Amino acid sequence: MVLLVKETNRIETGFKILDELLSGGFPIPSSILLIGPIGTGKSTIAQQFLWNALLKGYKAIYVSVDTPPNDIIENMLNYGWDVKNYIANGQLNFVDGFSPRVGLDTIARYIIENPFDPDEVMRTLMLAEHETFSSEGGVLLFSHLSTIMFTWNKNKIIKFMERMHAEARKFNSVYLFIYNEGVRNPFIESFIRQIPDVVIRVSLEWNETSAKQYLWIEKCLKTNYHKVRLLCMPTPRGVDLLFGDFRERGVNQ
Repeated sequence: MVLLVKETNRIETGFKILDELLSGGFPIPSSILLIGPIGTGKSTIAQQFLWNALLKGYKAIYVSVDTPPNDIIENMLNYGWDVKNYIANGQLNFVDGFSPRVGLDTIARYIIENPFDPDEVMRTLMLAEHETFSSEGGVLLFSHLSTIMFTWNKNKIIKFMERMHAEARKFNSVYLFIYNEGVRNPFIESFIRQIPDVVIRVSLEWNETSAKQYLWIEKCLKTNYHKVRLLCMPTPRGVDLLFGDFRERGVNQ
């Protein structure tokens, strides 16, 4: 009996070097954790991935629990990523868990009144998934997990992460979660990092006068990936990834 192994479908990340290291991009389906300290450019990196997915024709959901959608749209426009037409035609839908709790109006199609209630968060996300992805799949960006998980206990955190991990498979989609490292204790954060298929880490390192920002792959399912640290270079059009000062250290699977 011959066992046939199906080739893994992938979605390009929007970063040429990262796509090369990941054999073409993130696996489809997959759950991804983008983790690092505050101020390391995680949101810009995630938005650049989302923008690239929209350009490729993928449907997308942007879940925000710490920033109003209008601010996100304005920030993306600063890099030349104008998402207004994608919102108008239904290719991109916002889930807003910030504006309702601070009394702001919102352009979001979906509202989370209390983002600290995991059941309400899950119900709203399931509605957005069914109406946005249908049978075609797509991309979901969640910013930031750390905002809501600050008040959840370990069991609620693990249950939510496992459920979202399963939802990515159910819709044959790629779910990317941003997490500010250090919000919870290292024990809980080790559980958070174990559940996703892919973990991408970022860091900020200072010398006497300036800081450098780095990105590397901590793990990636269904992928032979190189252990290499990439230098993140801010540009007017987003972030460029370059080979940093740590070179290749073998291949992981």
